[in-house]
Amino acid sequence: MPKNNVFLSNKIVYLSFLSAFAITIFVVESYIPKPLPFLKIGLANSILLLLIFQKKYLFAIIVGLAKVFMGNLLMGTLFSPGFLMSLSGTFSSLLMMITFFLLPLKFGIIGISIIGAVIHNLIQLIVVRFVLINNNSVFLLIPLMLILGLIAGIISGYFAYYLKGILNYEVNNKKWA
Repeated sequence: MPKNNVFLSNKIVYLSFLSAFAITIFVVESYIPKPLPFLKIGLANSILLLLIFQKKYLFAIIVGLAKVFMGNLLMGTLFSPGFLMSLSGTFSSLLMMITFFLLPLKFGIIGISIIGAVIHNLIQLIVVRFVLINNNSVFLLIPLMLILGLIAGIISGYFAYYLKGILNYEVNNKKWA
């Protein structure tokens, strides 16, 4: 097999593995009991963070879209309001995380994660306002969503930091890549 095909093949395997991993985390996390129906940590976004920090922005977008589409398909919620909230939250938070990563401010992985989680929550509130609830009172949840985004961002960022060490070890030692 030509060297170029092997390189492409390794990229596809890597992308497929991370997509499957993110989808699995997304689906499993949806079955964890929650104190509030809309509360979800978003651990699958840790995979997107890893790709952003590897400067693989297109891979992050592909994995994010795969996570949303396939995760919602597997849960039976494809094209539901929850799907729309997930898609808009994921895409907007991805764009903001990439933007803040590229800024010269040098945010760490947890800082970028917090930005992504907060943006995700705020965009979801906007979607709820314009798709589900025709009332501005939904914006009273902004302080709560900011706090939840902060907490979720810290947890997801730490999870990404932990995974970064594992995946870097595996890739550098060529265990599976």
